[in-house]
Amino acid sequence: MGRLFWKFFFFFFLAQLTAVIGVGVTIWSQGRTHDASQSSGIEYSPPARALVEAAASTLQFGGEAALKNLLEGWQQRPMPQVHVVDSQGRELMQRAYTQAALDAADRHASSQVAHAYAKRVRMTGGLEYLLFVPENGRQPHTARMPPSKGPHMFPFKPLIAGVLASLVFAAMLAWYFSKPIKQLRNAFNQASAGKLDVRLGESMGLRKDELSDLSHDFDAMATRLGALIQGQTHLLHHVSHELRSPLARIQMAIGLARQSPEKVENSLSRIQLESERMDKLVGELLQLSRLESGVMRLHKEKVAFNEVLGDVLQDAGFEADGKGIAIRLHAPSRFTLMGEAELLNRAIENIVRNAIKYSPEGSQIMVELRAETETGRMLLSVCDQGPGVPLADMEAIFQPFVRSGAQNGDGHGVGLAIAKQVMEAHGGEIRARNRTTGGLCIEIALPYLATWVSNATGEQ
Repeated sequence: MGRLFWKFFFFFFLAQLTAVIGVGVTIWSQGRTHDASQSSGIEYSPPARALVEAAASTLQFGGEAALKNLLEGWQQRPMPQVHVVDSQGRELMQRAYTQAALDAADRHASSQVAHAYAKRVRMTGGLEYLLFVPENGRQPHTARMPPSKGPHMFPFKPLIAGVLASLVFAAMLAWYFSKPIKQLRNAFNQASAGKLDVRLGESMGLRKDELSDLSHDFDAMATRLGALIQGQTHLLHHVSHELRSPLARIQMAIGLARQSPEKVENSLSRIQLESERMDKLVGELLQLSRLESGVMRLHKEKVAFNEVLGDVLQDAGFEADGKGIAIRLHAPSRFTLMGEAELLNRAIENIVRNAIKYSPEGSQIMVELRAETETGRMLLSVCDQGPGVPLADMEAIFQPFVRSGAQNGDGHGVGLAIAKQVMEAHGGEIRARNRTTGGLCIEIALPYLATWVSNATGEQ
């Protein structure tokens, strides 16, 4: 048992123990008060008061003979018995009584309270009677509890039973709270040791409380951390692989230049080309890392999206012309959105250049910009006539260093990953699908501020 268990246990146990002792003391004090009231000599109870009232009325309006008949009938029944004592101390039915009972009845009758448990009745002849029910004034054959002897005892047995029950329930409650926390602690220790496959959801059973929610949050955190570490491992592997090839070619160029001085110029050109490729790769990786980590803060402002798209297509046109590829734009509407124009330019450029890279010579690339009425966002689609992507790789192409087996190129597979991060940072999404007529379509959905229809047809 850990420290938290004992803290829970002692606090709950003390709380319950205090309650048990408080209840025990209350019951004991009430018992003492009851004993004190019962030692007054006469009976104080609603039946005793009613009987005294009935007997007094009978004596006052029916006389002694009527009262005797009434008392004789009562003596045959298991009920409190009313005593009637005259001023000479004689009891009407010749029954014994104690002086303490007589004195208590006399005091009570003289107090003139509203609800009398003893009454004094004066007859027309001047004779006076005192009516009361003595303490334990029942017939001897009536089943009743014997009068208590001595002071009222403290309830030790109920108190001990309450303490034992408090111990059991305090232990159960402390265990109920401390067990999942101990499991969480062990899981965190395993996670800190590198074991990220530990899960707590199943161990919580049917619990539906905050501790169960915390265990599920831990599972989600461990899953996310595992995916991130695995991604970083793969990224390191891919970066090492991508840098190894140009470094090997640079070493070969250096060795060739040393062996054949007349080929120094060609070797230097190769070294420069490979250096530029590595520099480009490092730049893309740094940008992707900043986007994924959230370090890069977007400086959003109003952006005329059509102008950004036009600049990208104009620059990409030079590369497309070299392969005889035509880029067709259909954008009848113009859009304004909040974003960072430079990042949007880079993301769209990666998508368009990717389409140019995998399009055959003499083909067309269709670029369409329109409003997506179903979601209230604008939709940009870039469709080529290349080999497309297998369905199994449709989601993976947006991961770094992933190139589909159906596509061949000299890129690093980072461009679409950067585009995905940029679109998500702008509150949008990016997806891919194959065209039914052949080729790949990359679609971007982004929220916009305003749109209007251009006077031009938007065709290019």
